[in-house]
Amino acid sequence: MSSTEYDYVMSLEDVEKYAGKWIAILDSKVIAEGENIEEVYQKALKISGGRTPLFEQVPLKQQEETLIL
Repeated sequence: MSSTEYDYVMSLEDVEKYAGKWIAILDSKVIAEGENIEEVYQKALKISGGRTPLFEQVPLKQQEETLIL
């Protein structure tokens, strides 16, 4: 996840309720959530109307990311 995507995901309201889960975002809204990407993809496919949402896994609070340049 890029730093821009990370910042966006972490700025979501109630981000803590998504910790450790996969989410699908479309039009600045979480349209699907779940424990695995396939589950979230299938839910989002039904809702998105053919548009492509952003899929991200929300990090756990204690999880840290390492940026390698």
